[in-house]
Amino acid sequence: MNIEALQSSWVQVGAAGPEAVEYFYDHLFKSHPEVRGMFPDDMGEQRTRFLNGLGRIVTNVETLAADPSFVQQLGRQHGKLGVIADHYPVAGASLLATLEYFLGEQWTPELAATWAAAYGAVAEIMISAAAEPAAATA
Repeated sequence: MNIEALQSSWVQVGAAGPEAVEYFYDHLFKSHPEVRGMFPDDMGEQRTRFLNGLGRIVTNVETLAADPSFVQQLGRQHGKLGVIADHYPVAGASLLATLEYFLGEQWTPELAATWAAAYGAVAEIMISAAAEPAAATA
């Protein structure tokens, strides 16, 4: 995984801030309207949390394996909100579409693979963390 490319591309997309997050959620809700009900009507706070959370993950990606606690907590929170493993590829596709849109010609197959791998690793941690309480009570 090319961490430098991941982080530098995030800086570019992150500079778009609210516009990028708006694009992400528009893409998500248009491509999978069935998930819209999982979100509040007023998306202002949700958009801010998404942007901040993703930024924190990307900024600290080098230490994620050593300290996955932030991502695990996100996974547990998402699980409490009804997010299941099948939702992660849906959100991942919208994230990749957003990155492609905002990066334009800089979006290469290599960068796409880097982002897909990073997202997959984060999603795996979140899914595992969300499953832990269910496994403990089973």
